[in-house]
Amino acid sequence: MIRCRRRVVIAATLGIALWGGTAVAHDFWLVPDAFRVAANGELVVRGQTSSAFPTTLSAVTPDRITVARIVGAADDEQIEALSTRENSLVLRHRPKTQGQKLVAVSVGWRHVKETAESFRKYLVAEGAEHALKHYDQTGQLPTSDIVRRYAKYGKTAVEYGSGPRAYDRVVAQPLEFVPLTDPGDARVASQLRMRLLFQGKPLANARIHAGIAPQSGAKPTADVTLSSSEDGIINVPIGSAGLWNVRTIHVVPAPAGADANWDVHWATFVYYVAPTR
Repeated sequence: MIRCRRRVVIAATLGIALWGGTAVAHDFWLVPDAFRVAANGELVVRGQTSSAFPTTLSAVTPDRITVARIVGAADDEQIEALSTRENSLVLRHRPKTQGQKLVAVSVGWRHVKETAESFRKYLVAEGAEHALKHYDQTGQLPTSDIVRRYAKYGKTAVEYGSGPRAYDRVVAQPLEFVPLTDPGDARVASQLRMRLLFQGKPLANARIHAGIAPQSGAKPTADVTLSSSEDGIINVPIGSAGLWNVRTIHVVPAPAGADANWDVHWATFVYYVAPTR
């Protein structure tokens, strides 16, 4: 069980990465101000957008949020208090019941029109070379201009008072990390077992990255790169205590009738590993 009231210091820097032919997008993380909140207290979570966990470059505005939920073992509440502060999206909520809570947020589609060459470069820039290779082999890569749309999904888990566990509940995000072991019990030298779902089904052979936030003044450590099993399962090794994230992107042709040619889904899960006592 996490006994931490540690507040995460967010390095907010000004600026947004603008595309010059090829645009580089950013991950979207949910970072709680505290991973343990007293019963009847206010739960505060920041939505961070960047490529350097857990910093943020720009705030996702509330109008872009399509889903914001607090999910417990047997309850599901909407988060209504959404705002921005500096470069962060801020979510505030007082759950009605105690227990472990999943915070789940979906950022709606954004559309980008680009050339076939720009799309290829985008896949490389975002670490999706496996998707580039796959669609090249299947002959599905575009040869003319396309419309690409992308959406992002963040999850985290917070202890609210004391009560039942909720870590393994599926919240039905299009691309979703579902813990199979309790992130609240994660310890150094252990593993966090997770399943990756796409449209509710296990996603096999996905490239997944896991990493820890650098301590103040320290250099970032290298991420761990994993591949999901046929059942969509990964085992994330926990090498040290601190704030962790797991993330992936999934690129697929857009369904028939969609207002785009390609869909890019981004998913993250954030959790805290307490120091060994």
